[in-house]
Amino acid sequence: MTMSVLDRAARNRGRLRFARLSDHIRAILDTIREPFVVLDGGLRIRLVNKSFCQNFHLSPKEINGKCLDSLGDGAWKTPALRSWLEAILAKRSDLADFEVDGHFPSIGRRTVMFNARRVEIPGVRRILLLAVEDITQRKQSENALGILHASLRSETMTDELTGLYNRRGYEVLSQIYLDLAQRRGKRIFVIYADLDSLKQINDQAGHQAGDQAITRTAEILKKTFRKSDIIARIGGDEFAVATIENGHDSAAIQMARLQVNIKRHALQNKYTQPIGLSVGVARSNPLGTSSIKELTAQADALMYIEKRGKRRSDIALIPMEAL
Repeated sequence: MTMSVLDRAARNRGRLRFARLSDHIRAILDTIREPFVVLDGGLRIRLVNKSFCQNFHLSPKEINGKCLDSLGDGAWKTPALRSWLEAILAKRSDLADFEVDGHFPSIGRRTVMFNARRVEIPGVRRILLLAVEDITQRKQSENALGILHASLRSETMTDELTGLYNRRGYEVLSQIYLDLAQRRGKRIFVIYADLDSLKQINDQAGHQAGDQAITRTAEILKKTFRKSDIIARIGGDEFAVATIENGHDSAAIQMARLQVNIKRHALQNKYTQPIGLSVGVARSNPLGTSSIKELTAQADALMYIEKRGKRRSDIALIPMEAL
């Protein structure tokens, strides 16, 4: 009985501390343009910032104390979302992003991306800080691009060996991609990659081995980038990718993912000649008027700078400060 009373007293002290902190936390969150939600250990909403209320047309009184999965007209009430949040809370998962659809009476259907971080406050139970990004327009654009991709996949737009887009397909679709990004105030990244030592592979092991190296490179690129990205083989050993910026998914993160996939491919497939790439990255200015040809030429030039200075690494990343 004594322990029960002590436990209740400790919980009450924790609640009082959190109540005192709430105004301070809310004041900080209200300065952030991105919608934010604070969840307690039971995944109930304890705080929302002004941006969240404005974006989803909800008031704090309507949702404070409710479980997060009660929003979205019940569409957020999925075991997968709750399991993900519980895993983040218990530090069983490093997977920080989760995508979910939902319907809101005043604004209609929305697709959102959650980004969760567990926060420890001394004397208070752990909480989850949840950034909420409305990606509805981006998903609509990606779906439209997917339809466009399917309609344009023909012999005149694709590379026969790899199934990727060829130069013509790349130039047509990437320009559409760039125009779309500029209308939304977004930037795109153009990644130009050159397969190292293809001539040496052809000379030493034959052209069939060279073709295998090209198709293996195409598979690595497809595993690294999104289906909605424009991935192309634009020359014998040269590849290009156009990808639109996506919140936390920066060019540096994509290049790190490419590094990991190259190394993973080398470990899983014991080829005599591992895949090596020299890479250049160029990015558009959302307010600029660059064409896709200009951006590709910039990425190509950066790739050649990297290739000349390269020594014995599998892949080297162009420093973002140089872009």
